[in-house]
Amino acid sequence: MSSAARVVPRVLAELSADEVVALTQRLVRIPSVFRAGDPDANESAVARVVADWLRGEGFTVDVQGVAPGRPNVIAWLDGTEGGPTLCLEGHTDVVTEGDPREWRHPPWSGVLEDGRIYGRGAADMKGGLAAAMGAAAAVRRSRVRFAGRLVLAALVDEEGGMSGARHFVRSAVGQAVDAAIVCEPEQNELCLEQKGVLWARVAILGRMAHGAMPYAGVNPIGAAGAFVAALPRVERRLRRGIARSRFLGVPHVTPTAVRAPRAGVAQNNVIPSAAELTLDVRLTPGLAPEAALGVLETLAREVEARWPGAKVELETVEPPRPATRVRRSEPVVQALLWAVRVVTGRRPRFGGVPGSTDGTIFVAERGIPIVTFGPGKREIPHQVDEHVDVAELTEAARCYAAAAVRFLRARA
Repeated sequence: MSSAARVVPRVLAELSADEVVALTQRLVRIPSVFRAGDPDANESAVARVVADWLRGEGFTVDVQGVAPGRPNVIAWLDGTEGGPTLCLEGHTDVVTEGDPREWRHPPWSGVLEDGRIYGRGAADMKGGLAAAMGAAAAVRRSRVRFAGRLVLAALVDEEGGMSGARHFVRSAVGQAVDAAIVCEPEQNELCLEQKGVLWARVAILGRMAHGAMPYAGVNPIGAAGAFVAALPRVERRLRRGIARSRFLGVPHVTPTAVRAPRAGVAQNNVIPSAAELTLDVRLTPGLAPEAALGVLETLAREVEARWPGAKVELETVEPPRPATRVRRSEPVVQALLWAVRVVTGRRPRFGGVPGSTDGTIFVAERGIPIVTFGPGKREIPHQVDEHVDVAELTEAARCYAAAAVRFLRARA
């Protein structure tokens, strides 16, 4: 029996399922939707709870201000000797609750019913964060010896521009991370790939005129329509030479917003001077953001040629995030594979992340190997009646603890 296998029961004995459930409920009950202009609508309250809890568990804790009212909480345990650094990563922000009347239970209630915790963020991803906190605490409580450093990162702004992840990977602790487990809701599947994203804003500039005399202007709406109509052809062009992902399928280009005019009030008898499109481009492994942007630029020039007088301008809304893929041979993947077998007694299930997580920043900016694994149904985030199954939640916590034991070469 390996040293890690001997140590795991001792660590798991320090992990309380009831504690993880209660911590999840406590975090869910703290609204942490970011609303610009509202000084109380941010991650600061939940960050305080996370930081205080981890300090109470004996972690070294650093609260890093990313933006006003938006602090990252970074906590770590140092081993008895030099070695690798493993990060368990989660985020503290959640998306809007929408209309509370549509919820079965109030969105900030954290109600436990029939083996599920309900509330905004229960799955995405305060459940995964609580599981990681419980797992890391179990490692400390067990007093096992390990090499290197175990880091827990509770980051802000994942649902927006991922400024928390960008700040973290540039910090001293973040720069030392060798591998990360991203604790997003993926039904406790080992996700070896995740989609990247490129958000593009397309401005179509024409010339304003009276609706009764369209020949006196240049209508940007027609050019915008031609641009949208060509997007299926763009998708086919992007997919050429890109192997279909077993877990993620193929790249997609989706228009998500259309507006004309860009400014001012729309009027029935006025041809606007400009229109605007927003595109959500989802990238799969093998397709670089630059390649996708190049194809869109080609389309822009084609539309300009077909619509004399129109000008088409593209810009990215924020820095693109490339798709990620990690090899099964990576130590962090092997550690989690081993942990799932030890904890559950079953063969691990593999999958892919259909969205984009903080992990894309870890890979893009630092080349950190990541594997995404966490409790919660893949489709439930951002929906009403969001929930997480307690069985998945506690299983994830146990798997995180066992994976840390294996990766950090823990021993009695």
